[in-house]
Amino acid sequence: MTVAAKKAARSHIITVGGGKGGVGKSIVALNLAAALAYEGHRVVIADMDLGAANQHLMLGVLRPPTGLQALLDMSVSDAKDCLVRTQVPNLRLLPGTTGVLGAANITHAEKVSILRKLRSLEADIVIVDVGAGVGYNTLDFFDLGVRKLIVTTPQVTALHDAYAFLKSAVLRLLRHTVDDGVEAALLEPATLSTGTEKVVHILARLRETRPELAEKVFAAVARFGACMIGNQVGSDAQSGVFSAVAHTMQDYLGVTVPVLGWLRSSNAIHESINLRRPLAMLPNSKEAASFRTLARALMATLPNTGRDLGVVEEVLIDEPSAA
Repeated sequence: MTVAAKKAARSHIITVGGGKGGVGKSIVALNLAAALAYEGHRVVIADMDLGAANQHLMLGVLRPPTGLQALLDMSVSDAKDCLVRTQVPNLRLLPGTTGVLGAANITHAEKVSILRKLRSLEADIVIVDVGAGVGYNTLDFFDLGVRKLIVTTPQVTALHDAYAFLKSAVLRLLRHTVDDGVEAALLEPATLSTGTEKVVHILARLRETRPELAEKVFAAVARFGACMIGNQVGSDAQSGVFSAVAHTMQDYLGVTVPVLGWLRSSNAIHESINLRRPLAMLPNSKEAASFRTLARALMATLPNTGRDLGVVEEVLIDEPSAA
């Protein structure tokens, strides 16, 4: 694949994460992928919820013949050979690992290899479903995306964890943008900041001592490319909280996080999990229509397709100390 082709493939990686489990991250990732496939895009959904993968179950693929584990144990070298066709036209699955002891504890070398293989996948769009929490593996998979979708519910605990997750993801990416240990040490106050101190103010102080580093840091923040999706909303009144949290993220972290949209609580969404059929298979349902609307809004933000939120450059994390 040429360098230009690699950049094109990488520019269409969309990662989906959240601060905690139970917010519907995986079901949002799946139905966005299915909606995009329904629109005619060639889509891959990659299940990177290490050790707790379930995308194959929701797609009705009970025993995937291969997947991420084959890449980890090196029985397969190319990620495209691990893709599984699904019941949704144009949608292929890279199954994750589940029920394997130590599956969540991949090595640094394994992580770097998987990141590169995800970048090399040939598709219009690759949606990466990452795990919950703020472990380094989760953050590095999340930071891979040219668009990074944060899924949260209106509950105060979920919103708090969504903010903490975004803060960790931003600081993790900044750590990989610096050149040496000295610059990393200058970022440490931001890493250790509490909820009462604004990260954006800590980073701004870099301009006084290391203006060139400050410019690099703020450029990385400006092109972070995050969006928020509200989920499990019970009433219109609850939807306003997402914009409020996005404003807090901007104020404290300096990261612009547009609210892409929000989804109502729905029995049909829950039932689709039990039926192992994405909502795109029910194109006339109001829930499927909501996901198609979200998918179109997402596409409008991608580079060269509309309101460009910034292009994420490739960040290699080859240094052993990055874990």
